[in-house]
Amino acid sequence: MHTSLDCLPCFFKQILESGRLLGLSSESIKQIMDDIGNELKHFPLELSPPEMAYHMQRLFVEKTGREDPYLDVKTMSNKEALAVIDDLRTMVHTSSTPLKTAVKLACAGNIIDYGAFPSGINVQGEITKILQQELGGTNSSLFEFDAFQQALKSAKQVLYIADNAGEIVFDRVLLETMADQFPHLELTFVTRGYPILNDVLVKDALDCGLDTVATVVSSGSKTPGLVLSQADPAFLELYHAADMIISKGQGNFEALSEESGPIFFLFIIKCEVIVEHTGGKMRELVLKRNSRPSL
Repeated sequence: MHTSLDCLPCFFKQILESGRLLGLSSESIKQIMDDIGNELKHFPLELSPPEMAYHMQRLFVEKTGREDPYLDVKTMSNKEALAVIDDLRTMVHTSSTPLKTAVKLACAGNIIDYGAFPSGINVQGEITKILQQELGGTNSSLFEFDAFQQALKSAKQVLYIADNAGEIVFDRVLLETMADQFPHLELTFVTRGYPILNDVLVKDALDCGLDTVATVVSSGSKTPGLVLSQADPAFLELYHAADMIISKGQGNFEALSEESGPIFFLFIIKCEVIVEHTGGKMRELVLKRNSRPSL
């Protein structure tokens, strides 16, 4: 997905809110804004939003002096989500359509996103809302569950590209459900290669037990969204060998929506640019097949 002009003011809003969340001074925040303003002069709109977000977050690393400025946020998000994993499993196990419920929970868990909400979110509050809501009606054109279920029946090697810490507990419940219903699947769970925002790293995945249901690997990606041109060659071999790819989260959608392949995008809509791009509405759950077939 190309960067929209509407993304540009959002970049500066993210700088302001992230800077305050991370405790930076007004002078440091202003300097980051100046630096990004200079970079935007040379940033082609043909690139995806995650590629610019990488430059922004690199500056936060420099200003905070911390390689992983969101480490505490990620740890807290993982802890609070793990505290309700049994509740999530109960919702799935007692559902008349367990797989569909697990998919909807995974979509809803994507709300735990400090890229979309850089000033911070009430993780426990959002989890409570997810547990209390009906997860009922969805727009059939944006929630292609039947196609998703059929693809799982015929797939063997499934790559699940993760997004944020905290929400990966919801991903674990979905992967457990997939493994239970389709035991023939070979599941691989993909993380970022380096700290960026509150995106998941291998350590987060292991801390949240994803290795109990899938093989955990790093993509090598530095961007908050899997940009294939920046991924490790060893990971790209896995990517191209997979016969089904589940792209989780809005950042991965932004990075992969122009790519071909057997991809299903799974996320919750969190910005007006994505509303316009998908034809959905804010906070709508999305499970959408890639519009670009495999080459």
